[in-house]
Amino acid sequence: MRRLLLILSAALLTLLPLRAQVDSADVAKTLSLVDEYVKALESERLETKLAECDFLIQTCTDSLLRQAVAVRLYGHYAESPLMGDESVAVHLYDRWFADGSVAFPSADSEFSARLFAEFNRSSLLWQPAPVLEMSGMEEEPVTVPAPSGRLSVLYFYDTDCSKCRLETILLRHYLEEQETDLDFYAVYVGSDRDSWLSYARESLQPDSPHVRVFHAWDPEAASDFPRLYGILQTPRLFLVDRGGVIIGRRLSVEALRQLLELGRVESELQERNPVGARLPSITVEGVLCKPGRAVARKRDLSRLRGNPAYLVFHSESCARCKEELPALQASLNCGSKAFLVDVDRILAEQPELARQLFDAFDLTVLPHILSVDRRGLILARYISFAGTE
Repeated sequence: MRRLLLILSAALLTLLPLRAQVDSADVAKTLSLVDEYVKALESERLETKLAECDFLIQTCTDSLLRQAVAVRLYGHYAESPLMGDESVAVHLYDRWFADGSVAFPSADSEFSARLFAEFNRSSLLWQPAPVLEMSGMEEEPVTVPAPSGRLSVLYFYDTDCSKCRLETILLRHYLEEQETDLDFYAVYVGSDRDSWLSYARESLQPDSPHVRVFHAWDPEAASDFPRLYGILQTPRLFLVDRGGVIIGRRLSVEALRQLLELGRVESELQERNPVGARLPSITVEGVLCKPGRAVARKRDLSRLRGNPAYLVFHSESCARCKEELPALQASLNCGSKAFLVDVDRILAEQPELARQLFDAFDLTVLPHILSVDRRGLILARYISFAGTE
């Protein structure tokens, strides 16, 4: 992936006109390549997307071309179906458009972008969830979401919204079946108290020992919830982790189900071989690397020692592995070593051993790199040497 980005980046730099003025053909060719570049960035981290977008805009010395590229990038990320891409659109607005460094082509498009940024910046992915002080069904105060050490689902709905009625049925059915302990906040966005109370009691009381239900409303919007959570339409569904951080936004019920299942699986995977534990006693064939030399050999993983020693599971078909392995080997010094295990080869030749490894280690993403000390105790997991550059 990094190699593809570098190729596209070089192509863009070659294509960007050096003339004082550009024509429509120059703009069209550049935007076509920008579209390819953005597509190649889809699976990259948020930090990478932000840096690459800024790089592309900075590279444009012609003001009209810079405007075209910036507007194209903003439009892509503002309309992207990928959760989290809204963060890029908000960043682009704040970095390039808000102070006039780049202008939108019309006052209407500038207003829409400003509204988008204002109604998204407070509830972006990986940010602390805004805390709302609202009222409950008995006019008691309700904090949404309240600190509890549990997962929280925030559901903003309106009793007059036909899509909400369908989503409510699906959501209630799902909450009654899932087994994760969580707090469910059903937030009514309308102003008809009687309609709210009737609907909440009849349709939004999931019967589950794992779910605590909180009903809330704020008819005067004193909590500023429309802006803080971007509630310009309903339904809106958010997932907040145990520490109060947003980990899912603008979800469907199916997407919520997948996120909760993924979280459960990741939790189980990360419990395997925690820091401070010893590696399991599994004998594996691999390549032992020390500074300046590499030898193929078998090793009982529980006997791996070093200052430190790295256990590396990799795949020949993994582009990230091809970046990480040279960076790791270049970092080895006196006292350190690395034991490289080719997962593809073991899968093809020793399926039973492969099963043992998949049961013992989180091999859902490769490379998977762990380090152990001189006593064979795990020092760290999910290590990276190549970074994102």
